[in-house]
Amino acid sequence: MSTWLTTIVINSARMKLRRRSPQVQVALDEPCSEQNLSPADMVSDTRPDPEEVYRKRQIAETVAHLTVRLSPTLRTTFRLRDVDGLSIRETAHLLGVPTGTVKARLARARMRLRQVIKKSFRESGKRSTSNRNTPRSSASQMLCAD
Repeated sequence: MSTWLTTIVINSARMKLRRRSPQVQVALDEPCSEQNLSPADMVSDTRPDPEEVYRKRQIAETVAHLTVRLSPTLRTTFRLRDVDGLSIRETAHLLGVPTGTVKARLARARMRLRQVIKKSFRESGKRSTSNRNTPRSSASQMLCAD
């Protein structure tokens, strides 16, 4: 009986494999188009370039440095939600407050942080105009573009 059942299962698996569409295998180093481009040449690289990585890191460091100027309550809420990536509900549960309170704190923290960033970059802009050798950083230009 077990041999018979095993044969049935094997045959049904084979039938399922036959019904699948055949997979085409292409060598990545073989040219496959009129322009003699290989598939590896046609696929674009989606990874960020070094400038973009540096710019994002610079912005993250600037924001982290300036969050010190927020009140402890706003800083904690901002860190849990926007830095650590918790949901509104998870943040509210962790802080022991209603979700509406978390939303209000986040709005206040973001608004205050925006003001602090703009003020900081205005001050650094005044310093850089007094010292012509120091250009404004790309992070300051990106963050002040609001």
